[in-house]
Amino acid sequence: MADHAIRTARAGLTQVIEPADAYGVIASKAWGPIRLLEIIQGQTPTQQDWIALVGAYANDGDFTKKLRNTIGEAIQRWRRRSTYLNPNQALDYIASLGGHFIIPEDDDWPCALADLASTEPIGLWTLGSAAIPPVERVVGLVGSREVTSYGDAATTMLATKARSMGLTVLSGGAYGIDARAHRTALGASAPGVATIAVLAGGLDRFYPAGNVELLHQIAADGLLVSEMPPGMRPNRYRFLNRNRLIAALANATIVVEARYRSGALNTAHHAHDLGRSVGAVPGPINVPTSAGCHRLIKETPTMLIDDPADLESMFDTFTDAPAAQQPRGDERAYDTLTTEEMLVFDALPVRGRTTVEHLCGITGLSVPRITGILAKLSRDELVARNEQGWRKGRDTIR
Repeated sequence: MADHAIRTARAGLTQVIEPADAYGVIASKAWGPIRLLEIIQGQTPTQQDWIALVGAYANDGDFTKKLRNTIGEAIQRWRRRSTYLNPNQALDYIASLGGHFIIPEDDDWPCALADLASTEPIGLWTLGSAAIPPVERVVGLVGSREVTSYGDAATTMLATKARSMGLTVLSGGAYGIDARAHRTALGASAPGVATIAVLAGGLDRFYPAGNVELLHQIAADGLLVSEMPPGMRPNRYRFLNRNRLIAALANATIVVEARYRSGALNTAHHAHDLGRSVGAVPGPINVPTSAGCHRLIKETPTMLIDDPADLESMFDTFTDAPAAQQPRGDERAYDTLTTEEMLVFDALPVRGRTTVEHLCGITGLSVPRITGILAKLSRDELVARNEQGWRKGRDTIR
């Protein structure tokens, strides 16, 4: 369990730093959440603070220069929002609602969020007794608010199949596809967390109004999650940034129906960027809510989903049996790495240790990108770390 002072500081940071503000994440990692909050509250950064901030990016001269030129403006931006600062009140309020505030220092923090690197959440506000499952057990089902009967039926079939596989159904709590995914998951009799809704506003302000009853049911039988503290209203910016959390928390994201430009496609693009699996359900060519799915299938590495059984392919026939988690034949976890991930993996020593800064020099990637990749490789047990640095995992030696 994390120190109460750190939890309180992170709660305060969520009140003044908007989601996906990379400078806020970078500063909180360099200075620590307590020191960052002190600076936002008026203290002047010391020479040691500046050294700590830019020191982590010493091998990225362009970014270091940009950081020096813009961090002051970011601090002023956060200070202008300091009237919202009241972390103890927010923590007490969420507790009175039966909720929690979880942070990266907690044991139950979803490690998959590290893949977001410099846009990893500062903390997450939750309602419900469940914990967020490992990414391997979560499927995202997203789509249009203007759901058709075809989309409704497809979502029902996919959510039912997901729950029969023991997967948690993740979505955004909105009308249409989202709501159908949540309702179907809640109605299915299966083990594990039924469904999770990631919201764009504070958990004391359920939105949309027509889904209030559904969101209460999710809080009771699943989990509600938000980056925003109590009292904060959703807006377009927060909805778009909420989508990256859906993409990061799910092993695979499936778009059921979506217009040519839509929030669901935004979620799919985030999933692609994170190296997650993406699927899309095709539909009639004369229906606008199928245009986005067709666009994904034509223009991106997206799997065409025309049968609920396709979930088994996306999740490698997921079961609870340990044997099902092992690679088949000669297939190893590193065979599915992206180009950048393989670049980092190949740069790691088998014996001895290396640092993130050294990896930057070898690969040419930035510190935030390498940090995110190492977190993913660590989850797959491809790398090992101690106080001396990083190396390949023992089981990866050919």
